[in-house]
Amino acid sequence: MVASFHPPKPLPADPLGQRLCALFGRQTWDFIEAPTPDPGEKAQWKTVKDYPLRPRVLWQKWQNPNQLVGVRFTDQTLYALLDMDAEGPWCSAEAIAAIRAALETIGITRTLLLRSSFSNGLHLYIPLPEAISTFDLAVTLQECLKAQGLAIAKGQLEIFPNVKTYGVERIIHYNGHRLPLQPGTGSCLLDEGLNPISDSLERFFWLWDGAAAHQDTDELRHALKIGRDNHRKRKRESRRPTGNRVEAWQQDMEMEIEEGWTGHGQTNHLLKVIACHGHVFLELEGDDLIAHTLATATHLSGYQQYCRHQHDIRVRVRAWCRAVQNYYWPLGGESKRDTRKVCPPTPSINDQRAEDARQRIQAAMQALQTKDALPPTPKKRATAIAAEAGISSKTLYRSENLKLWHPEHCLELPAPLEKCKPTESASISALHSSVKPAPIRSLKQRNSKEVYTSERFMKCKPNFEASSEVRKEEKERNRGVRGDVSCFPQP
Repeated sequence: MVASFHPPKPLPADPLGQRLCALFGRQTWDFIEAPTPDPGEKAQWKTVKDYPLRPRVLWQKWQNPNQLVGVRFTDQTLYALLDMDAEGPWCSAEAIAAIRAALETIGITRTLLLRSSFSNGLHLYIPLPEAISTFDLAVTLQECLKAQGLAIAKGQLEIFPNVKTYGVERIIHYNGHRLPLQPGTGSCLLDEGLNPISDSLERFFWLWDGAAAHQDTDELRHALKIGRDNHRKRKRESRRPTGNRVEAWQQDMEMEIEEGWTGHGQTNHLLKVIACHGHVFLELEGDDLIAHTLATATHLSGYQQYCRHQHDIRVRVRAWCRAVQNYYWPLGGESKRDTRKVCPPTPSINDQRAEDARQRIQAAMQALQTKDALPPTPKKRATAIAAEAGISSKTLYRSENLKLWHPEHCLELPAPLEKCKPTESASISALHSSVKPAPIRSLKQRNSKEVYTSERFMKCKPNFEASSEVRKEEKERNRGVRGDVSCFPQP
């Protein structure tokens, strides 16, 4: 058997095109495209499933100012992307600073900020030094931002790659995103003050390489493992430290805090340890935890010499305290991540409309009774209630609504019947007395095993004896040639 070999697709001649295809052209199928919209309008994206996006075609589409192109993720990725809509609450310099501080808690220390288009939306790219699991990165970014109180919502703050379900019967792709810095789209690089600095693809890749080289890969790998484990929703009891493990955990943290900084790149780790120790073992929360973490960190040995975040140490302390309080709890307290709690199901829109109709019918009944304007007959009553409640007759005559207003169905309700009386003068006892109970049928077994039609349902009185004799004669006459001897063949 000869193994199949798929030769690599031809790359563009331009080195920048080669780099663009190597980074964003890993998933060739199900790419997205759209005509370039006018300023102020949204792009009308569509997914192309008929053919794959080859590298040279990708580079050609990227250079076309009249067409937008976007790609999707594979199972391994070299980057991630956060999309902040211009009309959302996260499209500001202060919000970007908070998001970057949150990302540093999982080892992402460098990002690239771009304006996505003339719509003034923002894209925050996260370059990575090596390919990692796309799904692990998606769940880790989601948990990281949620721990900082950053609400993830479509049209406001979106994560690419997104957390998707696993397709069993069909393939489910990650969401697609547009490519950066396409000519004629208004996409450009921004500084920390959201000011444009360049739209050069060469400058973009130069900054990309520098950012990828400065990521804290050890911290990121650790965060990826935690993010995937939390997404699997394992029971908290299997991971809760007990007995001697609690004491060992406390001693390890106190030892690390006492030793302080011994080199560069230790700020995030030490801030996490200090905040975790203060929240779990000292039971500090809120502003007290922030003050304790800030005072402890700034007085540790090596802080002045090795900490490179002294200018924004307060921002980083607040970010770590928020994250710690969402993932840990004081020793002996209640778990904050109990996945066994089941939320009550939210009623569907049809259930809500049905309940609203029932309430309006009841309100209309009460209003008509108060005004002594409730008709006694079903047809007139339905017309009056429909006009009073503002609903259709079809809704009134549904089986679940008949008992609320119909004179014949109201009697079946065990609830008080004052709301369902046909006339004002008729009382409940009078209504019950007017209804004749059905005769009780005898449960005694009949002597005859033959069943006849009840006499009251027949137009004439049958002669049962004559009928039985006729049936007997017909049975004897139509007996056939079967014979009376049980043998084979019969004569």
